[in-house]
Amino acid sequence: MVALRYFIDIYRSCLFQIVIVGLVAFCEPGIWTALNNLGAGGNASPQLNNAANALTYGLMSVGCFLAGGVTNKITAKWTLFIGAAFYTPYAAGLYCNNRYGNEWFLLLGAALCGIGASLLWASEAAIAVGYPEEEKRGRYVGIWMGIRQMGPLVGGAISLALNVNTAHVGKVTYTTYLGLVAISSLGAPFALLLSQPQNVIRKNGTKIPYMKKTSFAIEARAIWKQLRNKYMLLLIPVFLAGQFGTTYQGNYLTTYFTVRSRALASFLTAVVGAIANITTGIMLDLKYFRKETRSKAVYIFVLVFVTAAWTWNAVTQTKLSRMADPPAFDLGDGAFFNSSFTVYMFFKFFYEVLQTYIYWLMAEIKGAQQDGDIARTTGILRSWESIGSTIAYAVGATSWSNLNQMILGFSLWGFTIPFTILAVFGNWNNATFENENEETEADNSSLEAQRVVINSDGKD
Repeated sequence: MVALRYFIDIYRSCLFQIVIVGLVAFCEPGIWTALNNLGAGGNASPQLNNAANALTYGLMSVGCFLAGGVTNKITAKWTLFIGAAFYTPYAAGLYCNNRYGNEWFLLLGAALCGIGASLLWASEAAIAVGYPEEEKRGRYVGIWMGIRQMGPLVGGAISLALNVNTAHVGKVTYTTYLGLVAISSLGAPFALLLSQPQNVIRKNGTKIPYMKKTSFAIEARAIWKQLRNKYMLLLIPVFLAGQFGTTYQGNYLTTYFTVRSRALASFLTAVVGAIANITTGIMLDLKYFRKETRSKAVYIFVLVFVTAAWTWNAVTQTKLSRMADPPAFDLGDGAFFNSSFTVYMFFKFFYEVLQTYIYWLMAEIKGAQQDGDIARTTGILRSWESIGSTIAYAVGATSWSNLNQMILGFSLWGFTIPFTILAVFGNWNNATFENENEETEADNSSLEAQRVVINSDGKD
């Protein structure tokens, strides 16, 4: 009985839930990233690949906005399960495109992925941000995103092993995709291992807020209230533009590097990404400084180095664009290859630092601490993230040059800076803001939001 109780305590622990969410993220968005890191497959051009991604993110732009309400209605566990199940057809579509040149299945898979990803993105973020104790949130967000990086790591390892002798640009072998399709099919079963929030046991004895009773009408009104939250509105630009650079980076890699160089890049970016996620999470949880001090210091760090990464990209891309013919960089091609490859790694590292930070910051949204608010705010902000990605992939699907795409991405990053500075450095604890919060809390009571009372055994 003691052993059984010990097993149950582990199974119900907050850390176990984060690991499970990380594994689902590894199997779905992680493998999705690995597939996209490989570049366009089969007879598809980069434009078709970007068009499929634009379709996915276009559906997510609307779907994520609504997914927070769906999460509160059917619980994060079942939202995550349904979302994970819709990812696999996209991986299968890439396989069919690579081997047979089929295009319609790729676009169908992209559409299904858009629906599933809407549900998965909102629910995984709500769990990763909302389940942990406040003092452990940075580490747990880092663990979630670090495990997610194992998708590109495994995908890159498989691709590198199968394409190590492919010293030219073009498509990877179709067998590369088979293992990734198999891994993608495991995401939904992993989601079934999650516990419902009322059954999760936090170390500090606090309870996880969640909606015991809600409806879609209640959720619609509550989402509308969050859309008027000034603090959250200031975070929209960084979520909108934060993903923009990844499309340019994907086109950059596909255009200028051989297959085995791309496979190595996919593998190494997962390693540096996981290091960035976990290190940033630990920094955000340091107890030696006040939370506000940590937040400001990490943002300054992010601001300096992401700007430096874009600047380095700009210099490298300008040199590449001046060449009469685009190079096909392969391993050991000299100093320019080393610089062009390293800037890709540099950007990916600090991009992951940024991602970990903004998800941690999302949980700090003032005026969004009531039951069900985490799911709503993560859904709204990830909807804006999807809008940014939709625009980015739509641009990538055009004949715009890589230089123009780089300029647009760099400009959008600059656009986010004043808004994020206001959110991070602004005094959001003033009397006016507190009064607005009190009005919101009063309104929430009319929305029939019920605080859940959980006894020491973790049951209703």
